[in-house]
Amino acid sequence: MLSKPEFDFRPDLPLSAANDEAIRCVVMRGGTSRGLFFHERDLPSDPVARDRVIMGAVGAPDPRHVDGLGGGDMLLSKVAIVANSATADADVECEFANITPGKKRPTWGTNCGNLVAAVALFAVEEGLVTGQGDAPAVRIRNRNSDSLIEARFGALDNERKESFGLAGMPATGTCVDLDFVRPAGSAQSLLLPTGNVRETIQFGDGRSVDISVVDAGALYVFVRASDLGLTGTETSEQLQNEPGAFDLLEHLRAEAAKMIGLVDSAADAASVSPDVPKLAFVGSAVSYCCDASSNTVASDSIDLVSRIISSQKYHKAYAVTGAIATASAATIEGSTVHEAVGESTSSALREVRIGHPTGVLACEVESDKSAGTHEITFARIKRTARRVSQGTVFVPSLS
Repeated sequence: MLSKPEFDFRPDLPLSAANDEAIRCVVMRGGTSRGLFFHERDLPSDPVARDRVIMGAVGAPDPRHVDGLGGGDMLLSKVAIVANSATADADVECEFANITPGKKRPTWGTNCGNLVAAVALFAVEEGLVTGQGDAPAVRIRNRNSDSLIEARFGALDNERKESFGLAGMPATGTCVDLDFVRPAGSAQSLLLPTGNVRETIQFGDGRSVDISVVDAGALYVFVRASDLGLTGTETSEQLQNEPGAFDLLEHLRAEAAKMIGLVDSAADAASVSPDVPKLAFVGSAVSYCCDASSNTVASDSIDLVSRIISSQKYHKAYAVTGAIATASAATIEGSTVHEAVGESTSSALREVRIGHPTGVLACEVESDKSAGTHEITFARIKRTARRVSQGTVFVPSLS
């Protein structure tokens, strides 16, 4: 089993400013995201003080994060707090914060499926999980959604540790298989929060579109790309330059937020609930070129195409929790995602391959309809993780 890394913590080092606080920190990559990892014991217990430390470590609220370790990008400026679990069904507990560039405070309450893989590796390397041989399994309780994830590795010897790569990720890392156990109801305790497979949303000009609201892994609104004049194969740059597209998508997201009771008025959604629900527009499988490359994704290698809006921005890849929600929605007959996939299956276990801006993300889901209700038993996805850096981060003093 991989030994715990040497951690040269030097509180005696001269500080860059008289009022700086020195805090242990590890930078980890999980999937297509990167974040700062802290042991819970190293952070203040007071939530306000903890948030100030986190923002200082990232370098927020400056949108460039120039004075901290953030990446100036919503995928690269996340924080994970990890601790041993107090419950028998988990080994460790984690909590994620998103620090959207330019925002004045971190956002709690949403999962990060990519960084869950890094939590598993962090737990092993930091000695939070021991005595499980060369192929440890890590049971993770995600506090954000009170959900359970089971992570499994191959042998973590030095020769194999960095040998795995995934589509859309230029770097290799430790391969982590993640099982999200009964992922439905992350925010609203129901797979279909509105009680219906489809809802209809009206636009001010009299048009109407169908949406499906699905809560599995995370709460998502799914709409046909064609209903908005899109294909679902657009690059991030094309989407940014598409006049009016974001306003239409945000209108749908805001109306859905009101429909399920997250806000009293759709006009408040951007300020009160900017991260939940997220939105994805989907289309049937077609060949397309990936963002910033000449790589082509062939239509026969995917089941559908999809693009995500998260934290008021177009996602540059595809969220793991988004893949769970998409694959779960594909099992629900009559949903907009099931329609895009274009096939019906009675199999309890199926894999859904999603064509996204940087490649293909596959998610395997098991559904159970035997009791007259639709339940997602588990969602399985493969990610990689890697320790990028470890040491001390200096943040402005709280005193």
